[in-house]
Amino acid sequence: MFRALLLAAIVASASAFNAGASAFRRTGVAPSVNMYAVTLKTPSGDMKIDCPEDTYILDKAEEDGIDLPYSCRAGACSTCCGKVTAGTIDQSDQSFLDDGQMSEGFVLTCVAYPTSDCTIETHKEEDLF
Repeated sequence: MFRALLLAAIVASASAFNAGASAFRRTGVAPSVNMYAVTLKTPSGDMKIDCPEDTYILDKAEEDGIDLPYSCRAGACSTCCGKVTAGTIDQSDQSFLDDGQMSEGFVLTCVAYPTSDCTIETHKEEDLF
């Protein structure tokens, strides 16, 4: 009897961990992810990437072979600073920029997700101060 109760408890515990199964596993269909056209205005010229809404802009640029400055990759410094000139981004993971700097359009590309098609001037750390 004890073994049966133990087995039932283990099965119940294991199924509790499956509650957050991915949409793909539950439905067999991968969830759709919005893609956004991001134009990076670099000192070498304009570069365009198609960035998923769930990927940091710096990561996608790097994946596409675009060399951008970075240091901490955690939104805690200004090395990857850029300036949004069109469109919108989500950089809620950052902890370095103040509200005034963000309202001026400054962005930390290492922790910024696109939320629309956008244009970002890169290499703007010097302009921040």
